[in-house]
Amino acid sequence: MILSEVEIPQLDCAVRARGYALAHGASAAPVGTEVAAILCRWQAGRAVRAGSVPHIMLAANRTELLVALDSGAADAIAPPVDADELAARLDLRIRAAGRAALVVGPVTIDPLARTVAREGVPIALVPREFTLLRYLAERAGQFATRRELLDQVWRLRLDPGTNVVAVHVSNLRAKIDRPFAVPLIQSRRGLGYRFVAG
Repeated sequence: MILSEVEIPQLDCAVRARGYALAHGASAAPVGTEVAAILCRWQAGRAVRAGSVPHIMLAANRTELLVALDSGAADAIAPPVDADELAARLDLRIRAAGRAALVVGPVTIDPLARTVAREGVPIALVPREFTLLRYLAERAGQFATRRELLDQVWRLRLDPGTNVVAVHVSNLRAKIDRPFAVPLIQSRRGLGYRFVAG
């Protein structure tokens, strides 16, 4: 979830295309929702809180942009604002903030480089497979239902009535499991899919 104090045309679509949800207002995130980044309007004298959540400032001009960066903002942007560029900047800052590689059993996932390796062997994944694997690996051992995956990985609020999840899980298994002795992606009817450490 990205919190934004600023209304920017087309930003909601641009961040959704990168796998994030956008909420407007300082307290707009639902309780229990992890905030990945905060987009704020820069104000002179504003203190930028240090922490793991990057703050990206929208400055009125180049001078304010430089002051915002010098004051500790993770990034800053000045008008004219391109929604796709801003979404790319947000994605980069979020990945940089969570730059520690995720290691689950024999699999290493680097969220910044968007790379995956199993037992040191690099595995090429398309973006949706990467997002799916990361989601399952971050919840290793826990089942994720088809509905949950459609919501969290595909950002679909309505079930399209297709087998898109099963197809992507099958493709992911072909790359992550089949070349190796021990399968890490499991499925259980009625429970969904889970990633195990091996």
